[in-house]
Amino acid sequence: MNFNEAMNYINNFSHSGKKVVDLSRISALLDAVGNPQSRLKFVHIAGTNGKGSVLEYCSNAFIEAGFKTGQFTSPYILTYCDRIRINGKNIPQEKVAEICEKVKKAVSDDSYSQFEITFAIALLYFLEEKCDIVFLETGIGGTLDATNIIENPLACVVTSVSLDHMAILGNTVEEIATHKLGITKKNTSLVLSCNNTESVKKLADETALQKQARLVIPDCQYLEILENSIYSTVFRYKNVKYSLKMYGEHQIINALTAIETLEILKEYFNISQENIVKSLSESFVRSRIEVSGENPMVITDGGHNEAGIDSLVNILKSSEIDNVTAIFGMVEGKAVDYAVEKLSDVLSKVYCVDGYIDNNIPAKILAEKFTDSGVDSEYCDYRNVWNTAFEYAVKNDTPLLICGSLYLASAVKKERSI
Repeated sequence: MNFNEAMNYINNFSHSGKKVVDLSRISALLDAVGNPQSRLKFVHIAGTNGKGSVLEYCSNAFIEAGFKTGQFTSPYILTYCDRIRINGKNIPQEKVAEICEKVKKAVSDDSYSQFEITFAIALLYFLEEKCDIVFLETGIGGTLDATNIIENPLACVVTSVSLDHMAILGNTVEEIATHKLGITKKNTSLVLSCNNTESVKKLADETALQKQARLVIPDCQYLEILENSIYSTVFRYKNVKYSLKMYGEHQIINALTAIETLEILKEYFNISQENIVKSLSESFVRSRIEVSGENPMVITDGGHNEAGIDSLVNILKSSEIDNVTAIFGMVEGKAVDYAVEKLSDVLSKVYCVDGYIDNNIPAKILAEKFTDSGVDSEYCDYRNVWNTAFEYAVKNDTPLLICGSLYLASAVKKERSI
């Protein structure tokens, strides 16, 4: 099997597989390939927003300290291989093909999801490469997520919880939080981001009590924000000064979550304060308010739920940027009306696009929503938008924002190599 054959095999499975009611399906698959998860050490990360950032902050501190560090994220940004990494390097294509062939022999039917097959490949790779630790991001939810098959994680982390994937996880933040908190294991530590609602904090406290877990929530009385804009993010926490390569107050919250998680992990590994400070200053996640270029400044962001849209708009406003040209697209089931309402405060021109994924909302419908909201809008296929939007931004001296979907951000990056 070569890489293309492996990808064809994986893509023959559906995104979600047959309905999951328990973890027996992933358990059977991993049992058939030797239960690699039982021989690895994990930090398990769930949440609506911030999972990827917290994973990067924590895992890069371990890389800085010299540990062989596995990183499993979802979805991929540029290529399939970037969701399975060791020390920041993507799994080689030939290794995907080799391990996929082993997994294929263990698969009994077509009920599995692409995520489950990928997760099995990742675990076998991390074990084969003898990773000291694996930072593991859930796919959707927590309780019934395939990653929840792991036992005895060194720490469980739940980042910001907000409305997303409501058809699967529930219609309230509390229902969604219950799924996310389902990753909590007995006698472990549970770290919860401090920007969650009081109702989510109460649920976390109840979960920790039930599981006899130690609950840790960063204490914001020890936080002092020194700079917060799209140009610089600096803060002091518990008398230590940190600077971030990623921007915005939400990234400060993610950093606090990572700091407290790393403090727990110091009980098991030799991680220094210098490792943590350096990791925060250098860690970076593609398409999370990613800034490049100067004329025009290009901002790429994949935020697609209410909290993600709020983070983007807030950082633009705090940076006094309110005259923006945008390339915008969203997929079905996301917070489109909310996004249009909030983004209309900072956009002067928007090019609505489709064609980058099967379930994207038609560009014409998006453009009509922005027009109704008072924003000058056009629509087209995403492959035809770049030159027009770029030239408009240059001519009118505005930043160029690509936003609304990680799938759109990924597609534009591949087209334009930005």
